[in-house]
Amino acid sequence: MRLFLLFTALSLSSFGWSEDNENTLIILSLDGFRYDYPNQSVDGGFSKIAKEGLRADYLTPVYQSSTYPAHVSMATGVSPIKHGILHNGFFDRKKGSFSYDPDANWIEVAPLWILAEQQGIKAATYFWVGSETDWNGTSISYSKAPFNGRVTEKEKISQILSWMDMPEGQRPRLIMSWWHGADSIAHELGPNHKSVKNQINKQDKLLLSLINQIEERKLWSKTTLIVVSDHGMSEITNLINIKEILKSESINARLSLGPAIGHIFLEEEEEMPQALMALRANKELQVYSRDEIPPEIGVHESRTGDIVLTTSVPNMLVSRNNKTPPKGMHGYNPSLNKEMNGIFYAYGFGVANKSIDGIHQLDLAPTAAKLLGIKMPDIIEGRAIQLD
Repeated sequence: MRLFLLFTALSLSSFGWSEDNENTLIILSLDGFRYDYPNQSVDGGFSKIAKEGLRADYLTPVYQSSTYPAHVSMATGVSPIKHGILHNGFFDRKKGSFSYDPDANWIEVAPLWILAEQQGIKAATYFWVGSETDWNGTSISYSKAPFNGRVTEKEKISQILSWMDMPEGQRPRLIMSWWHGADSIAHELGPNHKSVKNQINKQDKLLLSLINQIEERKLWSKTTLIVVSDHGMSEITNLINIKEILKSESINARLSLGPAIGHIFLEEEEEMPQALMALRANKELQVYSRDEIPPEIGVHESRTGDIVLTTSVPNMLVSRNNKTPPKGMHGYNPSLNKEMNGIFYAYGFGVANKSIDGIHQLDLAPTAAKLLGIKMPDIIEGRAIQLD
């Protein structure tokens, strides 16, 4: 028994964690922050972390590489087909339509903050996808809701620091927050517009502000900061109207489209051959019947369509004509488009000063769990990254 206890203590101390050290983990997600964006800013938080902490060359997102599936994958350590959030909006044959729904019960695998609470660790979230409500009867200690896109990062920093200033016993040890990143402006103007660079600089300075204020509190000896993003961004120039293609053949169907993956739920099963033929006539589409879907997409029992479509940059799937189409988009297969890659930085307690190769988005949850001593379920697909 003594040997077992000694082995356990050595295992924990090798990662820098011990039962006597109530360390805190902060995870920030900067929306749409492409892997190369930090290179466009100097003398901010990213430069400081690169000099004193850990930087990965890139973070590979899940596919479809969009905000909702990516954030839930980062929180669960499993792919969208397993946690069920296939896109920001989708259709479920049993439950109906999902569109930016705050109800956490759409998520089919326990997210990190729920696992923390179930294991006696208080958690706090500020607009992280899926954290606004209880999950299957388990609540989070602190959560900002409802989502409000007008809330600034300065307000979020203030709240994060307030949580850190709470007395022991009330203070959350896991804090997760969504930041604006560069997503909205890159959608509107394109990922390489000068206004995107201005936004990158602003976010970089805000990151440095948070780092410095934690330093003023002398809390870095027991605080770890991880900065990630949900996806990158590419330029697009061509919209493919799937509704018009089907309408031209008088095919009635429910469409559930992301920019890069689309699900078609046919009203008449016998129209399948006609629908496949009409869609495959467009050479910018890859078209699969339900039994042909490749493993990188996968099949969800009630949320996968009768037909699944994919496309690649510079195309985007739509169901209506848009007079002011976006100039930047994401969601595409990251194994075919490196511009979908995001960022991964780490700083503070338990983190060495080093650079590492690319990691996967699914690695975030097990890495966070290892830092906090949270046991993860066997369904987990990612692996813990060695930070020290």
